[in-house]
Amino acid sequence: MPKSSSPMQNKNFRIIRSVKRKRAAIRIAADGIVEILVPQPASDAFAAALFKNNLLLINRLKARTVIRTAPDFREGAAFMLLGTPYPLHLTGRVRIFNNAFLVPGGNIEKIRAGMIGLYRELAAVIIRKRIELYQDICGATPVKVRISAADTRWGSCSSTKSVTFSWKLIQCPLECVDYVVVHELSHLKEMNHSAKFWQHVGKVIPDFRARRKLLNEFAKRLPNWDQKETLTSPVTAVGGAIN
Repeated sequence: MPKSSSPMQNKNFRIIRSVKRKRAAIRIAADGIVEILVPQPASDAFAAALFKNNLLLINRLKARTVIRTAPDFREGAAFMLLGTPYPLHLTGRVRIFNNAFLVPGGNIEKIRAGMIGLYRELAAVIIRKRIELYQDICGATPVKVRISAADTRWGSCSSTKSVTFSWKLIQCPLECVDYVVVHELSHLKEMNHSAKFWQHVGKVIPDFRARRKLLNEFAKRLPNWDQKETLTSPVTAVGGAIN
């Protein structure tokens, strides 16, 4: 949603104004800060009163919100690949994976871009191999495979028989990756979440419920890649849905 101006923040909450917003709302951002979302004309006093008058609601929201921090791009920091942590090593012009994430050094944005680029390359290889493994078993072959940067959706399937997967999925264990792959391939046969769809998923992966639970739990441990600084993130959802 377009913002009309930069968020205003005090020590308790952040005010975010939008020209498109008609009604006020409250949410907890991924960094744990309370965000007061208000229409453009709303005053600071209005937002402050909204915060003060809804402390019980805010405490309930905080209790069920998973706080995800920005990635740590320091030398030696651990990053996940298929559920296993590997160290980050800052190099010259090399960008490869060799039992470690080797990316060019520099400022935070350059390192972040290098990590995302490497993750995307790995995701393209890993996910396509898993599709090749399961497409005959599922009896469904996608027309096109895309790798996206979605944070709240692990995978999706379009009516044109194209499937899309977030590169962030490969941070999770392989059994979770396989569950999402089979989920999307099953949509090529059933474009819904009907009983017939789940029966199809279950024939290929009988323990899909356990894998789905593992995926959801593992997601809570992952960094928020859209959060670049401690106190500036509009993202509150923990990835990711699959459709």
